[in-house]
Amino acid sequence: KHWKRNPVFDEVEVKKMVKDGVKRLVSMQLSDGGWGWFSGWGEHSYPHTTAVVVHGLRLAHSHGAAVPPVVIDRGIEWLVNYQKDELRKLKNFAKEKRPWKRHADSLDAFVFMILTQAGRHNREMEDFLYRDRLELPVYAAAMFGVALTELERTDRVAMISRNIEQYLVMDEENQTAYLK
Repeated sequence: KHWKRNPVFDEVEVKKMVKDGVKRLVSMQLSDGGWGWFSGWGEHSYPHTTAVVVHGLRLAHSHGAAVPPVVIDRGIEWLVNYQKDELRKLKNFAKEKRPWKRHADSLDAFVFMILTQAGRHNREMEDFLYRDRLELPVYAAAMFGVALTELERTDRVAMISRNIEQYLVMDEENQTAYLK
């Protein structure tokens, strides 16, 4: 009520907001193709930030917003390279070669989902995420399930669903449900 107008019900205003938002995100893309907190000297892209922006720009584009394809493509390539580095760490664990990590994690699941939706599926990462699915938080398992659904991996989707359902709490009296 403190605003003099309500932009939600003004299609022209919403389109202006989208155009301005896309323009700002495009201008914030770092030289390596990703997104981070700051640009210029010492800039550093972050996988979560880049995945969120790529996801948003792809959605905006699919709904008719003018998003330069090269911007999305550079963001996707940054995520592909990030995923390759994470795969290398996962493979290095067995050899105890640095850098290494023991399990695929939440960020791997998020990046995998975004890349899968962009048509850049990586079977090796899928296999690591499936292997490590019980190590993932419920939300990350759900993101992995979304990607598996996109890939039509019905057997794996069924297993992920069973894994997630273990945390489902139904409250019939209040007609609510939540994941514990």
